[in-house]
Amino acid sequence: MLAAVFTEKKNIDVCDFSLRTIQKNELLIKVASCGVCGTDRHIYDGVAPSSIPIILGHEFSGIIVEKGDSNNEFMVGDKVAIDPNIYCWQCNYCKKGMVNFCKNLKALGVNINGGFAEYSIVPSSQVYRLPNDFNLNLAAFAEPLSCCVRGIENADIKPGNTVVIIGGGSIGLIMIQLVQNSGASKIILVEPCDYKRQLGLDLGADFSIDPNDHLAFKAIEDLTNSQVDIVIECVGKNTTVEDAIKIAGKGGKVVIFGLTPADQNIVINLQSVFHKELKIINSYLNPFTFKKAVDLLINSRINVKKLISRQVYLKDITDVFNNNLDVQHIVKTQIINFN
Repeated sequence: MLAAVFTEKKNIDVCDFSLRTIQKNELLIKVASCGVCGTDRHIYDGVAPSSIPIILGHEFSGIIVEKGDSNNEFMVGDKVAIDPNIYCWQCNYCKKGMVNFCKNLKALGVNINGGFAEYSIVPSSQVYRLPNDFNLNLAAFAEPLSCCVRGIENADIKPGNTVVIIGGGSIGLIMIQLVQNSGASKIILVEPCDYKRQLGLDLGADFSIDPNDHLAFKAIEDLTNSQVDIVIECVGKNTTVEDAIKIAGKGGKVVIFGLTPADQNIVINLQSVFHKELKIINSYLNPFTFKKAVDLLINSRINVKKLISRQVYLKDITDVFNNNLDVQHIVKTQIINFN
């Protein structure tokens, strides 16, 4: 089969790859679509860990073409979405239900071969069945959506809350819709790209603000009467995290969702945090939220179709990682094998 194998920093080989025999409790998936995530780029750039050599890609969907045993839960021909995070269920964190902190965590596309290939061997425990008529390109959003659902659960949005989302990439644009579904009365997107700001408005934001405007903070204050209940940071930079802390109102909450580089730190004015009684929390992985994400997609509660900026065939995947073509206007790139 054809596969894209990450062999060393800044190198992916598109080559013929021999699959091993599938084992009991495994399924062979013909990959239809696999999203390119920031994590994939971080691994490619050498700033995030992975096994080497490895087939990257953890946001994928496909069709079952072979079963490793006679289990009748799944059938050959089923359309499926894949949860890449595999927990051991034996360590202390797993036993406490804190599976995202699993000491033996493994992930498809990170330390087990993933979705940048024509076929992928997947544990049946990681597979979620889809309706026969469901679009597999949309199904590939189940993984990032499941992570966003976790972030929204941590945000604990109440009906009527005012929410600011910093960053209008695929994650921020998904967050807008989840925040809207949660009953927020006012949603403000902070994003420098005109195209993404407009897309944010189309998907449910009430206002969009360019952070490069010197009056951006004043505009947020005026729109919210300085009463921002929740800020969700979806960029992953120390400067945007610091902005989120400044924007949050008294009694407010900051959800740091974007993944910053390991060497970045933030400066916090402790007096400000003290007087605001500010809550600062994070969101890590997708514990127990993948099924929720699949259900949201199946029932059309989240519009991900508008997030697909370009689709590239597997044979051309190196073009995606070697080029920065119009990145301002690219929300999500997908690697596809068939339509």
